[in-house]
Amino acid sequence: MQQPNKISGIRKYPRGFSEEEIALILQQILKCKDYWKGTPTKRFTNGHKLSDWGKFFKFRDFTLIATCYALALRPKEACELRFSDFDWKHSLVRIRGETNKTKKDSPPIPVPKSLLKIYAEYFKFPRRRFWRGGKYLFPSFENEHISPSRLKDIMREKVLKPLGLWEAPEGSISGCRTLYKLRHSRAHHIRKRQRKKYGYVDIVSIANFLRHSDIRNTMIYAIGDEDDEEMENLRRQTEL
Repeated sequence: MQQPNKISGIRKYPRGFSEEEIALILQQILKCKDYWKGTPTKRFTNGHKLSDWGKFFKFRDFTLIATCYALALRPKEACELRFSDFDWKHSLVRIRGETNKTKKDSPPIPVPKSLLKIYAEYFKFPRRRFWRGGKYLFPSFENEHISPSRLKDIMREKVLKPLGLWEAPEGSISGCRTLYKLRHSRAHHIRKRQRKKYGYVDIVSIANFLRHSDIRNTMIYAIGDEDDEEMENLRRQTEL
């Protein structure tokens, strides 16, 4: 297993997913046949066809994985998103402290237009039937919301393995391409776009987007091979 590289004490993770692979991941969910075969109780189906529930769960998981990537969320943060976390008028979302590492509510972060379009399609499913009046964006039969462990299983079995992108963990999982790598990948892609458009990397803006309280944590996600010298300079500048 390849271990994270180090640049003067700064860990550098192996690559996540390319933007082309992100597109393949999302396409894989939508084209998957026989996506869901469940036996929910009558009170859940309420007389509706199981195929309707299969279509809903397929688009739920498509929307959830798109959310993990677009907002650079940790699995728990994404699975426990509530409708009330969003300011739909201004296209913002706030991550509640009870779902993240800091235990503090995050400042509002922008929701990309591409993700808003996905939400618009997702919310075309009848809310009374599929959300049953629940407060969470991503419901399940077993609980009020889908669990991170279930989402990880879906990502592994229905997406990464069929695409040949799954890497079984050996020792440390940090080098594997897993659900969490969507967060890493988003940071890398933002960094690349900043460098291409502006000629430099704005680490502070990436730190704010990832909701990091210590900018040194952002370096783990945001450095690339071409940034070694730049990150080394930044490290020296931020030393106390």
